[in-house]
Amino acid sequence: MRVVVIEGTPALRDALVRVLTERGVEVVGTATGHTDGLREVARSSPDVVVIDIHLPSGRTDEGLGTARAIRAGHPETGLLVLSSRVATDQVHRLAGPRPAGGVGCLLKERLGDPDRLIGTLRRVHAGETVIDSLGD
Repeated sequence: MRVVVIEGTPALRDALVRVLTERGVEVVGTATGHTDGLREVARSSPDVVVIDIHLPSGRTDEGLGTARAIRAGHPETGLLVLSSRVATDQVHRLAGPRPAGGVGCLLKERLGDPDRLIGTLRRVHAGETVIDSLGD
């Protein structure tokens, strides 16, 4: 599975890349924001993009806007959105009515559980819609 990580916090981005590569995921690119994220997705054609819902632009939803742009331009690419709160409505809108790559939302607090991260990533890669639950 080929993955691009779009995360504005360098330490978190590096940790994600390390965990993914240690678990056999091929990280084909990283980015910190909207423009370089779109460029990296176009360049590397990943299977899944792992993206923070809040990229560092001063706008609280830049990551979501970037995810929408990726979905519009690359509908076959899966999206795993990282958020500090459940983003159910936004994830369902990303999934959309047409067949496309999978979509998921994973709470950032779950990133300490590599098995859960990789399991969610694999499900998104398989085309599923996966929404993390606070009760799990």
